[in-house]
Amino acid sequence: MIFDQRDYEILRLCGLCRYLPTGLERRFAAPYFSAEAFASLREHGLIKQQSDNSSWKLTYDGRVILAKMGHEYAQDKRLDLKRPAYRRRLKNAMWNVMLFLAGIDVFLENAAELAGMDIGYLSSLMLRTDNNQRMLAGTRFLGILRMYDAAYVPYFLESEADWIVPGYEREIFTSQISALKGVRDTRLLLAGSSLEELWKAIHPAQLSEVLPRGMRRFDRALEELGYDFPLVPISCNGVIQLSVMKICRYRERLAEALGCSLQVPHQLAECDGIADGVPHIIAIDFNVKRIVHALRQIEAYDKAAIPKICCLPFQRSTMFKLLRRYGAQKAVVMAIDLQSLHDVFPEIEQEPPDQMPYI
Repeated sequence: MIFDQRDYEILRLCGLCRYLPTGLERRFAAPYFSAEAFASLREHGLIKQQSDNSSWKLTYDGRVILAKMGHEYAQDKRLDLKRPAYRRRLKNAMWNVMLFLAGIDVFLENAAELAGMDIGYLSSLMLRTDNNQRMLAGTRFLGILRMYDAAYVPYFLESEADWIVPGYEREIFTSQISALKGVRDTRLLLAGSSLEELWKAIHPAQLSEVLPRGMRRFDRALEELGYDFPLVPISCNGVIQLSVMKICRYRERLAEALGCSLQVPHQLAECDGIADGVPHIIAIDFNVKRIVHALRQIEAYDKAAIPKICCLPFQRSTMFKLLRRYGAQKAVVMAIDLQSLHDVFPEIEQEPPDQMPYI
């Protein structure tokens, strides 16, 4: 068999994720994951489909081929497809795939590799391989995402019923991040099926009850942890969002493209620029805490000011919910269309790479 680059990377994703969900081409509008590519790999006996058709898994021959290419993945213990652990693996895999499509290296094997990179991701599965398994037992974060001087700790949320033990989670992920030189800021990152579902999960109709043994629903956990937390849907929209977020100084570049001066009063430190006296907030990351903080700074600085919030088209309706919830309805929400986004950031790849032979 002659491998092309796509075959190779699909095999690596199967090895990394253990279980690679089906339907990726449809979910992410990504021809990269065509049915033909998976059919070819299955025909050659390198991957197999689970009995419920929900995911792909490496075969023994697939692991041997990857090992010959220099990538060894241990055989995972068999999981009951009806148990929550299997579903968690599929969510983790979706997150890995989205990072991969956004051009972020997800194939790191240990923290030492991540320490030497500006942008990269170390999944929880590889963290468990690189560390004592017991130390990470019971944690729910998906891995560590580094983008320049910030480390993001991602969680997958399905509903307001999801919970973590904040103190324990913080103890574990801060110990991992401490090994990354140059990281000055730690943030959470909440991922979910859609932005609307994420918003509902962290803003329940009423404050969640206090759970035993230090467990907290996410509305309470976010307040207790105190970190900033961008919201990212696991979809083609999320791929675009991450593709922009990984660009160095993307907020400054977009603010300048909108005609803003980057010189702002220190009282408006969370704002990204001012154009014709109007404060601008670049909110593509949908970092809820930062957006709210910036709005409150503007109100304290000038109650008559009507700020402009710049976001992606799919974020617009949820942004209005944010403004209503936090009593900041005097703002203009401006959605940056995708063509304008590509004009400002031509480095965003719109198409997957050509089907080049794997060398």
